[in-house]
Order: sequence, then structure tokens, then C-alpha cells
Amino acid sequence: MTTDPTRRLVLVRHSKASHDASTDLERPLTSKGTALAGLLAKELRKRLETTDLLLVSPAARARETARPLRDRLEPTDTVVREEIYNLGPNGILRVLAEEGGNASTVVVVGHEPTISVLAHILHDTDDDLASQISFGVPTATAVIIDVPCGWAELEPRSARIREIFTARKRD
Repeated sequence: MTTDPTRRLVLVRHSKASHDASTDLERPLTSKGTALAGLLAKELRKRLETTDLLLVSPAARARETARPLRDRLEPTDTVVREEIYNLGPNGILRVLAEEGGNASTVVVVGHEPTISVLAHILHDTDDDLASQISFGVPTATAVIIDVPCGWAELEPRSARIREIFTARKRD
């Protein structure tokens, strides 16, 4: 096997959610959140050649954010994992090690503060992107990270943030 090309990890914070639900897991997207999720999917489609795996938190707002991503990015596989909701950055790293396999591009749809904390931990340098991500990310935001190692080898300061962008409705 030849040397692995750089993998790409995309960490997505779910879109704008309602606070009107009986449990946190059941909180759906607002109508604005649904529109922003669609815009986010459209923007990611422009940036990603292929998507091999879509990993999603079981929370309603994450699954609803993932729908347009799945439709636009057409991942080979989509997996919902509780760890993305429950276990923070280490939970996502564990899921990536277990599910990533030979995937070259993985998109994870999750929550704050996990998304920004994981991106900050993985980023290999103290620069403007590290500073920006350290304050957290708004809803409907994607952090695109270049990963030069296998998913199971991913550890602190072993990757590089390529881009951070947030879907915004244009008036």
C-alpha cells in the first residue's frame, strides 16, 4: 500500500435549534436552522470532492442537520453514535478510530463545546485559527481539518485546521 494521502475531518456544529422540547435530545431545528443546514451542505459540497463517512449525534437537531449533508455529500455510509452526544472530544476520537477505517473524508455532526474543543486540541500550532476556535463556534459551522495520519493515530496537535466557516443567510 502506498503512503496515505491526507485525510480530511470535518467537524460540524448542528444548525440553529429550538429550545421547545421535553428533553435536550429531542430539540429540533428551527425553520431558520433547517435553511442554514441546507446552506451549510451546499457550501461543503463545493469544498469536498468526496465524503466517505457521515457520523452523527443521536440528538434530533444533529440528525436534522445531517439530512441535507447526506443528500448533498452522498457519503458511502452514515452512522449515528451516542458517543458523539455523550462523551465529548474523546468520544469522537474513539468513534473515528472504530468507524473511520480507510475513509479519506469523514464528516461529524455534533455539539458545542465538543466541536471547538476537539478542533482546538487537534490543531498543531498556535495561530489565528487556534485563537478563533478557542472561543467556540456558532451553530451551522464547519471546521475542515487536514489529518496526515490514520484515524486511530489521531491525537492532540496531530492535524491542521484548513478552514472554518459558518452558513449565513444572505438577505
